[in-house]
Amino acid sequence: MREPSKGGLNGPVRGRELWVLMAIIITSVALRVAVLRTDRVVRWDEPDYLMAGRSLFTGQGYAVSGMPELHYAPLFPIAAGLLYPVTHDMKLNSDICFVVFGTLSLLPFYGLARRLFGARTAAVATAFTCVFPPLTASVPFWGTMIEPLYLLLIYSALYAVWRAWEGQSPVPYLAAGVLFGLAYLTKPEAIVYFGWMFALLVLANLGRRSLVRRHVLMGIAGGVLAFALVLSPYLAFLYRHTGRIMLSGKLGVTYVAGQGAVDHDPGLYDRALAQLDEAGEEIIWFSPDRFKYNVWEYIKADPRAFVLRVWKNVNALESMLFNRSVFPFYFLCLVALAWFGSAWDRRRAVKECFLLASVLPVFVFLPFHIELRYFAPLLPLLLLWLTRGIGTLADWLGQTWIGVASDAQRSSAFSQGSFILLVTLVLLYFIALQPRVVSQGLAGMGTTRRDVGLWLRENSAADAMVMSRDTEVPFYAERRWAATPNEEYPVFAAYTRKRGADYLVIDEREAQVIRPQLSHLLDETTRPEGLRHVYTARDDKGRTVVYEVLY
Repeated sequence: MREPSKGGLNGPVRGRELWVLMAIIITSVALRVAVLRTDRVVRWDEPDYLMAGRSLFTGQGYAVSGMPELHYAPLFPIAAGLLYPVTHDMKLNSDICFVVFGTLSLLPFYGLARRLFGARTAAVATAFTCVFPPLTASVPFWGTMIEPLYLLLIYSALYAVWRAWEGQSPVPYLAAGVLFGLAYLTKPEAIVYFGWMFALLVLANLGRRSLVRRHVLMGIAGGVLAFALVLSPYLAFLYRHTGRIMLSGKLGVTYVAGQGAVDHDPGLYDRALAQLDEAGEEIIWFSPDRFKYNVWEYIKADPRAFVLRVWKNVNALESMLFNRSVFPFYFLCLVALAWFGSAWDRRRAVKECFLLASVLPVFVFLPFHIELRYFAPLLPLLLLWLTRGIGTLADWLGQTWIGVASDAQRSSAFSQGSFILLVTLVLLYFIALQPRVVSQGLAGMGTTRRDVGLWLRENSAADAMVMSRDTEVPFYAERRWAATPNEEYPVFAAYTRKRGADYLVIDEREAQVIRPQLSHLLDETTRPEGLRHVYTARDDKGRTVVYEVLY
């Protein structure tokens, strides 16, 4: 594919290009709003983020049900909570963040693609990203909603890194440090991006003998300092509540629990997080015992198991990523054309190496477990290479037209027409896939815990405490919460009373698959001692049962 002129890379956005970009933005907003019209349930990690944001903006501190939130980074809860005094609806705020941050994330990606490969490639790659189902229709069903904000910050930081490489000013270095810091406050794994990219800036400037230039030294030092300053309030918060200097409160315990995800054993995953600690006072997830887990010690103790775990995750990633609902494997042919369809000169090599370097940090998840959302930053780059591959194929068709039809005058028109046709087909494919992805998301989403939460909000005292395995019920109920332990029933029942619970909630999957020792609680007629059945919600996934705790 032909390289654009330098003016096409760095010139101002105006005229037709501006109108195209505005059309992409409008399309993004409309598509994301349409996706949100589905019956989405707040679940998994998202309630924790939203409860922490609600707590913060109602004067109760960064906490979930009175406990300091030490697992999840604070930027998304802050962003979602900012509107709470106006909306009093954290789900609505989360939806707004999805639309706003998801659309804004297209802009730094466009800017980066434009500086690398020109306006045409940038426009097409951004249009692909705008309607790419895993970054639109899938996100509301991932169970966090933090990825749009994370992508906005990561691609803004990558754009700043490239500008730092190109420019003669320390400002882009400083901007990259701040943006990587904000990305860390969204997802702590962004620290890998920061360390990797700044190390590359040092090595690259060393290679071209510019490291000792004033703007480079000032920029790198300033970027590192800016990153540290952005992190410092959160690190101080973690230290105040743990007495430890740490970058994340969940690294070790997540690694241990992740074995359950690797082995497809939800019971193992739950036991690693929800068994009571050694003192019997709290589940591991909230206990100081969670900080005893050391990832490096586990790896050293059994290197073979670690290698096997990574290999399983590599295979899981391949099957998850290269399928028709994400990035069809036959698109890899076009990616290969983007890389190898023409020889690289020095300038092209620098660009491609930068993009490849931008991909590598996502693979830090391979030792843990695989979820598509972990690899979201990779997806726009695949679409950028897909666009380049389509352009290379279109150029090849144009050159072939000359050789076969001996018609050089129409070669350019044939090439342009081929490019437009191929781009249109890919766009139509992504658009047609949206309803299928939404349907898949809804098919895996139960509604009973939301129904139970809404029932409790109407039928329980405002200060009632709800005990459940996760936070979906108390989020919708807007009630205090305590986590139930993965223990045998006598210990489970004693712990429920010890915590002063008013209501106990258990669902069918929990009792039959994850904690089968509690399966008798699904029989509403047995009336377990100290419990009184008050409500049952049903959907096609099963039942969720509510008991009132009697004292």
